[in-house]
Amino acid sequence: MPLTPTLADELPLSWTRACLPSPRWQAIRLPFSGFTWLAYATLPPDYTLDHLQREYLPGTRLLLRGCSASLAGQLAMADWECIRVGIEGLVDLRGHSLQRRSVRKMVRAASRYGYVVEMPWSPSAVAHLRWLAREARYGQRPQLRYLFRTIFEPETRLFVFVDADGIWQGALLLTQPSATTAVTELMLRRQQAPAGVMEALFATAGQTLQAEGFHFLSLNEVPFHHLDHRLRPLERLVTLVGRQMGAVYDTNGLYHFKAKFAPVWRPVYICAQPRLSLLAFVDLFTVSGCLELAASSLYRQRAA
Repeated sequence: MPLTPTLADELPLSWTRACLPSPRWQAIRLPFSGFTWLAYATLPPDYTLDHLQREYLPGTRLLLRGCSASLAGQLAMADWECIRVGIEGLVDLRGHSLQRRSVRKMVRAASRYGYVVEMPWSPSAVAHLRWLAREARYGQRPQLRYLFRTIFEPETRLFVFVDADGIWQGALLLTQPSATTAVTELMLRRQQAPAGVMEALFATAGQTLQAEGFHFLSLNEVPFHHLDHRLRPLERLVTLVGRQMGAVYDTNGLYHFKAKFAPVWRPVYICAQPRLSLLAFVDLFTVSGCLELAASSLYRQRAA
C-alpha cells in the first residue's frame, strides 16, 4: 500500500529537501530480509515520500530508519510495521539550551584557541572534511555506513572550528529537512582538539540558525535508549543486542554529551513495509558496519 498523501512535510532523519528537478536517494538492498533500505534522500521542495515510492520504487519492500512518532503513526495507518529503536534529542532554538552555563563555560575555553566559521561548499572543503574524519578519535577504525550523512554536499551545511594556525579541529555537518528544522548529521573532533570545540560548534550553529528563522536543531538519534521500558519483544531484543556493543559504540557517552544541551527527547522508529523481521535487523547491523566494527574491536582486544 502506498504512503498516505498527508505526509507532505514529514521526513526521516538524514532526509532533506533542496531545489532539485528530481529526487536523489541512497538505497541499499538488504540480502537476508529482501527489504530495500532507503538510508537517506534529497527531495525537491514539493515532493513527498508517497511521490518517491509511486514514481520510482513501485512494488518495492521499503525500510526506513529515523522516523518520528508522528511519521511512524502515519506509516502504521498505511500498513507498515514500526519498531522503536532509540531517541532523538531536539533543541528548541527559541529557548536557552545552547546558552546554559555549562555550555558557555566550554565555549569560552575553546575560544582561546580558535573560532567557528561556516564553510561554503567546495571540492576543497569536501576533501578537508574527509581528512578531518581520518584525524578524528575513531578515524582509524572501521566506520559506520548509511546511518547518517558523512559527505559535505551542496544541500548540507558545514560549520568548522579553526585554530590559530588555520587547522580544522572539529566540524558539524547539518541537513535542513524543513524551513524551521535543521538536523545534526556528522560530529567530528580531532584527537588533540582543545576542550569545548564541540560545544562551540553547536552554540555558533544554533545562533546562526536561530537568526535565520529556524526553530529547532535536532541532535539526531541516540540508538538503544528509550523514554520508558514498555518495549515490545522485538524492541527489547534489538536494544539488548545494541547495548552489547557499548565497548565499540558508546551510546551512553553519546547520550550524555547530547543531554548537556537539554533537548526534548522523543522516540525514533524503524519502519518497514509490510512487516519487520529479525533478519531485517541482522541486515542492518551487517550493512551499516556495526558487526565489522565489533569484530575489529574484538581483534584489537585479543591482540593487546
